[in-house]
Amino acid sequence: MDRGGRRSGAATRTLRLALVALVAAVVLCAAIEMVLLVGSPEGPYGLLVLLPLTGVVYAGVGAVAWARRPSNRTGPILVAGALAWLAAALVNTLVPALIAVGQITAWIPIAIVLHALLAFPSGRLGARGPRMLAAAGYLVALLPQPARYAATPLATPYDPLFVADRPAVAAAATLAQTVAATALLGVVAAVLVRRLVLADRDRRRALLPVYAYGAVAVLSISVLSALTRYAGADPLLAPVLQLLAQAGVPVAFTAAMLRGGFARTGELQELAAWLARPGREGDLRGALARALGDPSLRLAFPVERAEGTDGADGSWVDEAGAPVALPAPGDDRVAVPVVLGEREVAVVIHDRALHPDPEPVRAAGRIVALAADRERLTAALLASREDLRASRARLVASGDRERRRLARDLHDRLQSRLVLLAVAASDASVADEGSLAAVRRGIEDAVTELRDLVHDVLPALLIEQGLVAAVEDLAERSPLPLVLTAEAGADEDLLPAAESTAYHVVVEAVTNAVKHAGATKVAVDIARVGGRLRVEVADDGVGGARVGAGAGLRGVADRAGAVGGGIVLDSAEGRGTRLVLEVPCGS
Repeated sequence: MDRGGRRSGAATRTLRLALVALVAAVVLCAAIEMVLLVGSPEGPYGLLVLLPLTGVVYAGVGAVAWARRPSNRTGPILVAGALAWLAAALVNTLVPALIAVGQITAWIPIAIVLHALLAFPSGRLGARGPRMLAAAGYLVALLPQPARYAATPLATPYDPLFVADRPAVAAAATLAQTVAATALLGVVAAVLVRRLVLADRDRRRALLPVYAYGAVAVLSISVLSALTRYAGADPLLAPVLQLLAQAGVPVAFTAAMLRGGFARTGELQELAAWLARPGREGDLRGALARALGDPSLRLAFPVERAEGTDGADGSWVDEAGAPVALPAPGDDRVAVPVVLGEREVAVVIHDRALHPDPEPVRAAGRIVALAADRERLTAALLASREDLRASRARLVASGDRERRRLARDLHDRLQSRLVLLAVAASDASVADEGSLAAVRRGIEDAVTELRDLVHDVLPALLIEQGLVAAVEDLAERSPLPLVLTAEAGADEDLLPAAESTAYHVVVEAVTNAVKHAGATKVAVDIARVGGRLRVEVADDGVGGARVGAGAGLRGVADRAGAVGGGIVLDSAEGRGTRLVLEVPCGS
């Protein structure tokens, strides 16, 4: 692993050395151009050298972006912009062949800015629409140029492309280029505004500086030219401001990169080296977020959770064991699986805009798969502990509610009846058989009421004769037809806790069928399966029941979990409800 980490670091150092060499080459070319610009009559020397200097700015910023995000194409786009600026600056030299190159490529830097804006923040154009707009930008920048200069006579040596003096052709080419460029700028601006409107707050914060500045920089070309032409402004003012605005475009990209706006898809080597480092600092989620350039990145792990767990999606949790909801299809965020062998051990939830192509995320997932599997075990343990804590809290609350109900019933009903019975007994007379009969009836009613209270807590039949007898008694008292099927000996030698849990599950299911399901019949099946008691309750009601929607079914799930069992609920809308309980039969 250490050798792998060293190889990763060596690859990164090689890339950075290559980028340093590239920037040095651009600086050298710019210096040569500055020498070639000496004596040019096209303008003040200080203005002319701004073009190659702008290329140097693009190269430097592009190299930084490339080094920090090797798989993000923004860096290469900016470096290509540097070469375009160097090529466009050749138009002001005194060498005919170089002037021809500069005349043809004069508009290419603008097309590259449009390309970078459409591709931000991932560096990839992605959908068909942005690809077509970028291609149109290059066509508008390139195609009219040869026609313009071929039909326009210029002083030697600035006429290397001249063929014939055709003012109408030159004017038509210029008009076509101007109209097409204006329309294209308007469409690109609309696309950028739409992206900002649809983006959430955090993503808008990263996109806005680049989109706003880039649009202003591109529009400044035509606006400043119009001021010079129609408002009588200093003719040197417009080109200076235009060049300064264009030079600021890569600076805006750098600012966005430092604020986290770039998709950091390229530092997978560093991620591998971090994993290989003994005693590494930081957490896995943070390392992935840094490597992929998405501070909002989250890891989610699949775990088996108890029925009734709170949360939007109880089968996925984060590294702390808290429930995580996976993004819906078409959402701005997307979940990319992390696979170890043939098992899905986690998903990486990231911003779709930063990674339209999920392959870099999958590559990062393959690197961290083993570490993610270890973290999944920890997350599952934390989730289980949290479920247990919540379940115990609900059981305590449920027991407290039951004790309060019993206390209230004993006080309001049985105690009041006994007080009245005591008064009646004190006034009764042996000679008055009617008063004695009233006392006798009161005692019988009190005994009946006490029996009902005890039955609500735990039926005597359950204690004396077992689960099947208690359910048979429940069937006789049920307002719905209840069909009981019981395997011979299914309720023998049950733990008291398992027996009472099974009975309360049946009571809860039957109560729900009567009160909420609109059922016409209920079926109960009791059997032993592999050393476990299995109780199934099914009705033909409206369905739609859900564990956690109310205290009843959630309490059932908690009871089952407390004795080492579990429940399965099948309650599709319009297809009835089927509740299955399995608990250990005994120790």
